[in-house]
Amino acid sequence: MKVKAKLKKDIVKVKVLAEHINAGPEEAEKKKIEPNFITSIVAKANDKVVFEVSGSGFISKNPQFSFSFKGAAKGDEIEVTWTDLKGNTKSAKKKIK
Repeated sequence: MKVKAKLKKDIVKVKVLAEHINAGPEEAEKKKIEPNFITSIVAKANDKVVFEVSGSGFISKNPQFSFSFKGAAKGDEIEVTWTDLKGNTKSAKKKIK
């Protein structure tokens, strides 16, 4: 997973590339694999949730997304974690620039 976070005028802009196959039921059937996709993504800064989203089988492979929030400073760390249908998780941490 790749994370970029930049502070500009009290607003932190975050861009994330979450690497995952994201195979919904139809795609999994075609590829003859088990369905597995990201079901939740959570981002925290200073132990506070700043972004949270639920996913489904209709998310693209290796999805990119972005969001903004207030309440952090340069040098603070942001942590983004996804969880998939099988319970696997992946996290990435990045300092805000």
